[in-house]
Amino acid sequence: MDYAGKVVVITGASSGIGEQSAEEFAKLHANVILVSRNEAQLQKIATRLSKYQIKTFVYACDVSDKDQVDKMGKIIIEKFGAIDILVNNAGFGIYNTVEKTTIDELESQMTTNFLGMMYCTKAFLPQLLKQGSGHIVNVASVAGSIGIPGMAAYCASKFAMLGFSESLFHELKGTGVGVT
Repeated sequence: MDYAGKVVVITGASSGIGEQSAEEFAKLHANVILVSRNEAQLQKIATRLSKYQIKTFVYACDVSDKDQVDKMGKIIIEKFGAIDILVNNAGFGIYNTVEKTTIDELESQMTTNFLGMMYCTKAFLPQLLKQGSGHIVNVASVAGSIGIPGMAAYCASKFAMLGFSESLFHELKGTGVGVT
Protein backbone atom coordinates (compact mmCIF):
# COMPACT_ATOMS: atom_id res chain seq x y z
CA MET A 1 0.00 0.00 0.00
CA ASP A 2 1.16 3.53 -0.73
CA TYR A 3 1.07 5.48 2.53
CA ALA A 4 2.32 8.78 1.10
CA GLY A 5 -0.01 11.55 2.21
CA LYS A 6 -2.24 9.22 4.22
CA VAL A 7 -3.41 10.46 7.62
CA VAL A 8 -2.58 8.09 10.47
CA VAL A 9 -3.82 8.59 14.04
CA ILE A 10 -1.79 6.72 16.67
CA THR A 11 -2.82 6.56 20.32
CA GLY A 12 -0.22 5.77 22.93
CA ALA A 13 2.30 7.41 20.59
CA SER A 14 4.61 8.76 23.30
CA SER A 15 6.59 5.53 23.74
CA GLY A 16 7.02 1.89 22.78
CA ILE A 17 4.96 0.42 19.95
CA GLY A 18 3.12 3.69 19.35
CA GLU A 19 6.30 5.73 19.01
CA GLN A 20 7.92 3.15 16.73
CA SER A 21 4.75 2.90 14.62
CA ALA A 22 4.78 6.67 14.17
CA GLU A 23 8.35 6.51 12.90
CA GLU A 24 7.58 3.64 10.52
CA PHE A 25 4.57 5.47 9.04
CA ALA A 26 6.65 8.66 8.76
CA LYS A 27 9.33 6.75 6.81
CA LEU A 28 6.54 5.79 4.39
CA HIS A 29 5.62 9.51 4.05
CA ALA A 30 2.32 9.27 5.91
CA ASN A 31 1.12 12.26 7.91
CA VAL A 32 1.12 11.25 11.56
CA ILE A 33 -1.15 12.41 14.38
CA LEU A 34 0.47 11.61 17.71
CA VAL A 35 -1.91 11.08 20.63
CA SER A 36 -1.15 10.41 24.29
CA ARG A 37 -1.42 12.10 27.66
CA ASN A 38 2.24 13.21 27.55
CA GLU A 39 2.27 16.27 25.30
CA ALA A 40 5.92 17.13 26.01
CA GLN A 41 7.07 13.68 24.87
CA LEU A 42 4.83 13.86 21.79
CA GLN A 43 6.42 17.20 20.86
CA LYS A 44 9.89 15.61 21.04
CA ILE A 45 8.74 12.79 18.77
CA ALA A 46 7.12 15.23 16.33
CA THR A 47 10.39 17.18 16.17
CA ARG A 48 12.31 13.97 15.45
CA LEU A 49 9.81 12.97 12.74
CA SER A 50 10.17 16.33 10.97
CA LYS A 51 13.23 14.93 9.15
CA TYR A 52 10.80 12.88 7.03
CA GLN A 53 9.13 16.06 5.73
CA ILE A 54 5.63 14.99 6.69
CA LYS A 55 2.85 16.72 8.57
CA THR A 56 2.68 15.85 12.24
CA PHE A 57 0.06 16.92 14.70
CA VAL A 58 0.31 16.48 18.45
CA TYR A 59 -2.84 16.00 20.49
CA ALA A 60 -2.75 15.42 24.25
CA CYS A 61 -5.66 13.19 25.19
CA ASP A 62 -6.48 10.65 27.86
CA VAL A 63 -8.25 7.94 25.86
CA SER A 64 -9.95 6.66 29.01
CA ASP A 65 -12.02 9.88 29.05
CA LYS A 66 -14.77 9.58 26.43
CA ASP A 67 -15.41 13.34 26.37
CA GLN A 68 -11.74 14.05 25.62
CA VAL A 69 -11.77 11.40 22.89
CA ASP A 70 -14.96 12.78 21.33
CA LYS A 71 -13.43 16.27 21.25
CA MET A 72 -10.18 14.89 19.80
CA GLY A 73 -12.02 13.09 17.01
CA LYS A 74 -13.92 16.20 16.02
CA ILE A 75 -10.82 18.41 16.04
CA ILE A 76 -8.73 15.97 14.00
CA ILE A 77 -11.44 15.40 11.39
CA GLU A 78 -12.03 19.16 11.16
CA LYS A 79 -8.30 19.83 10.77
CA PHE A 80 -7.48 17.02 8.31
CA GLY A 81 -10.87 16.41 6.66
CA ALA A 82 -10.40 12.66 6.88
CA ILE A 83 -8.22 9.95 8.37
CA ASP A 84 -7.00 6.81 6.70
CA ILE A 85 -5.66 4.69 9.54
CA LEU A 86 -6.45 4.59 13.25
CA VAL A 87 -3.94 2.74 15.42
CA ASN A 88 -5.50 2.07 18.83
CA ASN A 89 -2.34 1.42 20.78
CA ALA A 90 -2.77 3.22 24.11
CA GLY A 91 -2.61 0.83 27.01
CA PHE A 92 -0.73 -0.32 30.07
CA GLY A 93 -0.48 -3.19 32.49
CA ILE A 94 -0.20 -3.46 36.24
CA TYR A 95 1.42 -6.74 37.12
CA ASN A 96 0.13 -8.06 40.41
CA THR A 97 -2.28 -10.63 41.76
CA VAL A 98 -5.97 -9.77 41.77
CA GLU A 99 -5.90 -9.94 45.56
CA LYS A 100 -3.19 -7.26 45.76
CA THR A 101 -4.52 -5.05 42.94
CA THR A 102 -6.96 -2.32 43.91
CA ILE A 103 -10.34 -1.96 42.25
CA ASP A 104 -9.22 1.41 40.89
CA GLU A 105 -6.16 -0.22 39.29
CA LEU A 106 -8.29 -2.99 37.79
CA GLU A 107 -10.78 -0.48 36.41
CA SER A 108 -8.11 1.86 35.04
CA GLN A 109 -6.61 -0.93 32.91
CA MET A 110 -10.02 -1.81 31.44
CA THR A 111 -10.89 1.84 30.89
CA THR A 112 -7.67 2.71 29.09
CA ASN A 113 -6.93 -0.54 27.27
CA PHE A 114 -10.44 -1.54 26.20
CA LEU A 115 -12.82 1.39 26.56
CA GLY A 116 -10.20 3.82 25.23
CA MET A 117 -9.93 1.73 22.08
CA MET A 118 -13.72 1.60 21.81
CA TYR A 119 -14.07 5.38 22.35
CA CYS A 120 -11.49 6.11 19.65
CA THR A 121 -13.12 3.66 17.24
CA LYS A 122 -16.50 5.30 17.80
CA ALA A 123 -14.96 8.77 17.33
CA PHE A 124 -13.50 7.97 13.90
CA LEU A 125 -15.66 5.14 12.50
CA PRO A 126 -18.44 7.40 11.14
CA GLN A 127 -15.87 9.34 9.08
CA LEU A 128 -14.22 6.16 7.82
CA LEU A 129 -17.61 4.77 6.76
CA LYS A 130 -18.51 8.07 5.09
CA GLN A 131 -15.24 7.89 3.13
CA GLY A 132 -15.82 4.22 2.29
CA SER A 133 -12.19 3.51 3.10
CA GLY A 134 -9.71 3.23 5.92
CA HIS A 135 -8.32 0.82 8.43
CA ILE A 136 -8.48 0.38 12.20
CA VAL A 137 -5.56 -1.36 13.89
CA ASN A 138 -6.20 -2.50 17.47
CA VAL A 139 -2.96 -3.40 19.22
CA ALA A 140 -3.62 -6.36 21.48
CA SER A 141 -1.29 -8.93 22.97
CA VAL A 142 -0.77 -12.64 23.29
CA ALA A 143 -2.25 -11.95 26.76
CA GLY A 144 -5.52 -11.48 24.92
CA SER A 145 -5.54 -15.17 24.07
CA ILE A 146 -4.40 -16.83 27.29
CA GLY A 147 -4.80 -15.98 30.96
CA ILE A 148 -1.52 -15.19 32.69
CA PRO A 149 -1.13 -15.16 36.49
CA GLY A 150 -0.54 -11.65 37.80
CA MET A 151 -2.07 -10.07 34.71
CA ALA A 152 -5.80 -10.70 35.11
CA ALA A 153 -7.02 -7.17 34.34
CA TYR A 154 -4.56 -6.71 31.48
CA CYS A 155 -5.57 -10.07 29.98
CA ALA A 156 -9.26 -9.23 30.41
CA SER A 157 -8.80 -5.90 28.62
CA LYS A 158 -7.00 -7.56 25.71
CA PHE A 159 -9.52 -10.45 25.51
CA ALA A 160 -12.23 -7.78 25.27
CA MET A 161 -10.30 -5.93 22.59
CA LEU A 162 -9.95 -9.06 20.48
CA GLY A 163 -13.65 -9.91 20.74
CA PHE A 164 -14.65 -6.36 19.85
CA SER A 165 -12.21 -6.30 16.93
CA GLU A 166 -13.39 -9.62 15.51
CA SER A 167 -17.03 -8.58 15.71
CA LEU A 168 -16.30 -5.20 14.14
CA PHE A 169 -14.30 -6.87 11.36
CA HIS A 170 -17.39 -8.90 10.38
CA GLU A 171 -19.72 -5.90 10.67
CA LEU A 172 -17.55 -3.83 8.33
CA LYS A 173 -17.30 -6.36 5.50
CA GLY A 174 -18.08 -4.66 2.21
CA THR A 175 -17.76 -1.13 3.59
CA GLY A 176 -14.16 -0.48 2.52
CA VAL A 177 -13.12 -0.15 6.15
CA GLY A 178 -10.89 -2.89 7.55
CA VAL A 179 -9.93 -4.00 11.04
CA THR A 180 -6.74 -5.67 12.19
